[in-house]
Amino acid sequence: QKLDYGLPTVAADDGPTKTTREHLGILLAMELSTIVAITKVDAPPEERVLEVEREVESMLRDVGKTPLRAERHGVATAVEEIGDGIVPVLLTSAVTQQGLGELDRMLESLPKREDDADGDFRMYVDRSYDVKGVGAVASGTANPGVADAGHVPLLGPLADGSFREVEVRSIEMHYHRVDRATAGRIVGIALKGVDEEDVERGMALVPRDADPTPVRSFDAEVMVLNHPTRIQPGYEPVVHLETLSEAAVFTPAEGRLLPGDTGRTRVRFKFRPYLVEEGQRFVFREGSSKGVGTVRAVGPTE
Repeated sequence: QKLDYGLPTVAADDGPTKTTREHLGILLAMELSTIVAITKVDAPPEERVLEVEREVESMLRDVGKTPLRAERHGVATAVEEIGDGIVPVLLTSAVTQQGLGELDRMLESLPKREDDADGDFRMYVDRSYDVKGVGAVASGTANPGVADAGHVPLLGPLADGSFREVEVRSIEMHYHRVDRATAGRIVGIALKGVDEEDVERGMALVPRDADPTPVRSFDAEVMVLNHPTRIQPGYEPVVHLETLSEAAVFTPAEGRLLPGDTGRTRVRFKFRPYLVEEGQRFVFREGSSKGVGTVRAVGPTE
């Protein structure tokens, strides 16, 4: 839901696959700083490892990124340069341990995403469950803000598009009771005022004064990463935004979108409204087709 970095792996014996290219495309299109680890370098001949390394570098240059060989330039340089078009590439082996120390040091040194602890509390529901003696529990990543026991947010949108006032009974993190839910933490929040069967993935906990407005449709700028033909009005992928996953209908502004295209489209959820805001990023997929997008404008429930 909230990622700091991407780490696609490429096996030295197989080389970059179709899946590798799709995953890398999604990570880079979402503007996520990325590291590529070439694994199993002990398995094939050295010539094959060099060939795969060149393939990875070529793949990165094709999408406007500059590969940086961590083995040559060092971990400190890779950490300093990652992002802004730079993608570190490491050679690793689980058998000989080659490169794993460097990868560990890099992961320890990379700065974490800054969480907005000063903002108003908000959490998209990842899953819900019923605890005997406690009641409905919603889990997810708190971001932004802080919530304590007794906090009274709104939960929704429910199936009819409304939001309901609920109360935070208690908060747990990794099966231990905690005093508060802070930004960036994955927590389970026991809620008073709602039944577990009414809490669904994709809902959100928001401040009472937020005046949230759920929408059935929004305008987005999308990039088509993979599609067998063309995307036309009536195309129905599943949209993954924050924690919601819902079937939607696309209506491209120019009438169609081809593989590799970037363009505007109207997106309309098929079954119910959700809380969607400008600037949020999403992934869409249907069968073998995949793409990413950014919400550009939202409207009220239709």
